[in-house]
Amino acid sequence: MSKSSRYEWRDQQASLQERMKGFMANPGTEQLEAVLAEMRAYAAAAQNGSIEIPERFIAFS
Repeated sequence: MSKSSRYEWRDQQASLQERMKGFMANPGTEQLEAVLAEMRAYAAAAQNGSIEIPERFIAFS
């Protein structure tokens, strides 16, 4: 996995996590739709090959 691919994947993950945090902080229909749209975009990007998902990764929190 190239460095740029890893950065693209990381950015996509961060965006999804921010949407999830927003929904958890203020659950509602609008926030839920935003989370679902973000998840669909992530899945579509993975399926069409525009992002590469690493086989394994280490998360530091």
